[in-house]
Amino acid sequence: MKQYLWRIALALWLVAAPACAENPNLERELQGVLETFLAENSVAPGLSVYIICPMLHLDWAGASGTVARNDSTPMTATHTYRIASNTKTYVAAAILRLMELGRLGLDDSLSLYLTAEQNSLLQGDGYNTDSITIAQVLSHTAGFGDHTNDARFVERIMADTLHVWTVEEKLRLLVEWRDPVGKPGEKYVYSDTGYIILGTIIERLTGKILGPAVRDLLDYEELGLNVTYWEYMEDPPVGAGPRAHQYFGEADVTSWNASFDLYGGGGIIADSCELALFMQRLLKGEVFIHESTLAAMTTRGKQPYRLGLMVMECDGHEAFGHQGFWNTFAYHIPSLDLTVSGSILNHEATNGFELMCRLVQEVVAAMEGHGK
Repeated sequence: MKQYLWRIALALWLVAAPACAENPNLERELQGVLETFLAENSVAPGLSVYIICPMLHLDWAGASGTVARNDSTPMTATHTYRIASNTKTYVAAAILRLMELGRLGLDDSLSLYLTAEQNSLLQGDGYNTDSITIAQVLSHTAGFGDHTNDARFVERIMADTLHVWTVEEKLRLLVEWRDPVGKPGEKYVYSDTGYIILGTIIERLTGKILGPAVRDLLDYEELGLNVTYWEYMEDPPVGAGPRAHQYFGEADVTSWNASFDLYGGGGIIADSCELALFMQRLLKGEVFIHESTLAAMTTRGKQPYRLGLMVMECDGHEAFGHQGFWNTFAYHIPSLDLTVSGSILNHEATNGFELMCRLVQEVVAAMEGHGK
């Protein structure tokens, strides 16, 4: 019911809000930024973005290029794609919801939530799981290495792009290939493997597989996430847009088995609209019950990472959000109440954060032009 009331309220607000004539050139300027960026990055067939800025009554979907190489279908903001490590923000939020439900504590020892096999495996490689906390895993300060940060991982994927990877297989690669990178809490070192471990904890505490568990904990329906889903673990929702093709250099990775990045470090498929909507509603306090939960998510950790959130500076403003390997990005800038998300369809194109900052500059200029 709340979702429908929210939609009615949004529709009424849009009717009452001043039209885009208040900023007659802004959308044209934003589209120009997209066209220029894509021209500079011809390795990508297309890109899409979504921008939400209530101060300017801006709710804008933009795109440029096509959905794939040798395909004339125009790219749109409703095309879906793998959001890669942007998934980590959803996983972290799910862990924090479990905290709100009293199922775990951020300062609890990791060992309390591991299977005996996982605990033995990690301790055998020098990880003191009794001293590592849940918050440290969330903030990449647990001392974990990263199995994905090894050239052999990419080599194995490229050698067999249809291989079905398992959680256990990846944890063994962590132990085989990487050593602890520091003591618990000592420093920030990004670890995809840590989020795979968090994924197993969510499954164990909810009794559900990861995709549906995160959906229920975050209440996608309440948030208006109607086309967001977990690849392989959930069916694409009715109404989800068609998939855009994503590339790793010359390789089209769209048909590769997603299990190489599925179990918490990545796994979610969304479009640019819902990627922005989730980040906006999360950072505006609409996902959690308690304000203190969001405060913990945005303050605990070490620069440049909090609990499932990167903290970056964009055009002089602090931005909270995340990026993904497939050149996806979603950030909210609290000082501007501005949210920008998007996807550039090639990992090897210029990092999407650069595109975001160019877009933010245009929005800020429009704000200044309106005396905001």
